[in-house]
Amino acid sequence: MSLLVAILGLALLIVLHEAGHFTAARLCGMRVERFSIGFGKAIASFKRGDTVYQIAPIPLGGFVQITGLNPHEEFDPNDPYVYPNRPRWMRLLVLVAGPAANYLTAFLIALVVMVGYGQPTGTTTIDEVVPDSAAQTAGLRAGDALAEVNGKSVSEPSAVTKIVRGSEGAPVTVKVMRGGSPVTVTVTPRKDSKNSVYMIGVKFGVVRARGPVLSAVKEAALLPVAVATGILTNLWDLVSGKVKGGLTGPVGIAREMASAAQQGASRFLEIVLLISVALAVFNLLPIPGLDGGRAVFLGVGALRRRDVNPMLEAKIHMVGIMLLMGLLVVVTFGDLKPLVLKLFG
Repeated sequence: MSLLVAILGLALLIVLHEAGHFTAARLCGMRVERFSIGFGKAIASFKRGDTVYQIAPIPLGGFVQITGLNPHEEFDPNDPYVYPNRPRWMRLLVLVAGPAANYLTAFLIALVVMVGYGQPTGTTTIDEVVPDSAAQTAGLRAGDALAEVNGKSVSEPSAVTKIVRGSEGAPVTVKVMRGGSPVTVTVTPRKDSKNSVYMIGVKFGVVRARGPVLSAVKEAALLPVAVATGILTNLWDLVSGKVKGGLTGPVGIAREMASAAQQGASRFLEIVLLISVALAVFNLLPIPGLDGGRAVFLGVGALRRRDVNPMLEAKIHMVGIMLLMGLLVVVTFGDLKPLVLKLFG
């Protein structure tokens, strides 16, 4: 059931992305031939105006067929309502509307979580002790609630971080509440090789508390931006070799969503928010075949005051799509490999 919920959730995010393209295209007066939920031969459909709305059997998202977006399709080149004959700003709006729909979805999810479950607030209770860290060496445990550091009362994680970083590696005295009793330990912070700051190696817990609605709206609006910034930073660190890791494909994403669904509604909504922002960021990358790649060609055409040859652009996008599909196959194989090895021992 959790896996089914995950697949449907991922498919819904893709459908909402395509719905963004569809809505913008219709508002810009473009001719839209088909809006499909799912892939494959239609199992149910109806036509309204010039558009066929259909449901297809493969629930892996959907697609929007905008007349003229693909120059290999047959269309009247003199039709003012086809994609290439609309103003550039309208074409750009259609391209960014898909990612914008994902950002809007992320905002709405964040708002629901923050209003319904409360805004996250950091605590000084240790949620996890990093293995082989200074905290583990000193004997700190998950569940310990830090009350004082070097004799100063602490009530939020930032206060602990400030004192630890300011220690410059000198031992700090930490007073914690453990099982209702005070325990005092001495921890010697270690410099993190990545960030060059002193840390003790603990992850603090987070609690949610309901607050003013306007505050929740503000936090919900800022959260997708913060998530997008983090995704781009991590992607750059991965590409530049600063960190080691890999990409996750649809199988891995579905597995994470299924795991989150088992942990509860709030955790599931949080992971859906993260994936929605990731879809927006990924599609805006200036890579041929993606919305960002098409936007680059629009920009080049605006600078030249003449559109790039449609057939040449289509070939470049096709190469980009083939490379992306190859990457998807490799990433999916990587996601499936641990499962296959586990299955066959």
